[in-house]
Amino acid sequence: MPSLPVGSSPVARATPAQAPAVSTPVAPQQQAAATKREDGFDASKPRPAPVVTQPGVRPADGLKSYEELSPKQQALLGEDGKARWDALSAKEKAGFIVLTTRMEQNKLDSSGLKLKAQPEGIQQDRLLFEAEPKEAVERLKGQVQEAVKRGDFLEDKPSGGLHGDGMADYGARQWVTRESMQLGFGKDGLFVDIDRFGVKTDLVGLFGHFGEVIHNHTTSSKTDPFKVGKALHIDVASHLPQSAQ
Repeated sequence: MPSLPVGSSPVARATPAQAPAVSTPVAPQQQAAATKREDGFDASKPRPAPVVTQPGVRPADGLKSYEELSPKQQALLGEDGKARWDALSAKEKAGFIVLTTRMEQNKLDSSGLKLKAQPEGIQQDRLLFEAEPKEAVERLKGQVQEAVKRGDFLEDKPSGGLHGDGMADYGARQWVTRESMQLGFGKDGLFVDIDRFGVKTDLVGLFGHFGEVIHNHTTSSKTDPFKVGKALHIDVASHLPQSAQ
């Protein structure tokens, strides 16, 4: 038998078997962290089933229903807001939607204001508010003054003959040629309206406004809120389904 090399063993060494992997237990805190995302969503908590509601029905006049108004708009209408809304004419509804929406766009906050009772409060071409609560009126007046400083509005004392002396102590008008918002403040409250032309901007606004005033006076008509809304791309229509015939 051939001799073995020096130092070798006649017994073959067995290769040790690979030890099975041992899983490290995960602490409950680590599990909770794994289920939570940076946006705050927690996947470990059960999610509620979605609430399915039946849609309302489009009003007969085709304008937004009370339920489609924003929370601020609903608050302006008061505790019996739905009944007040349903009693308005189509042009009064359109005027309310256009004017309150445009106030928001112009950074003028209507929160806390109180509309005068009908038929004064909501008209097709203007909104009339009470002088109280004073805090809400002063806040809005301050926002108008800030808009004047920015150059978005310019101070323009309203005509007492057209708007009443009790709302003509201070006023301002939006610095645009078309669809110019106007506000007036006084002891009797405040008004908000939109003229089709801005009388203080340029010649187009000047002559256009005079023509508008003369036309409305001679025809005993008022500014059409649907035309103003269309020019400003403000949607007044309801998007609820029509009732089944």
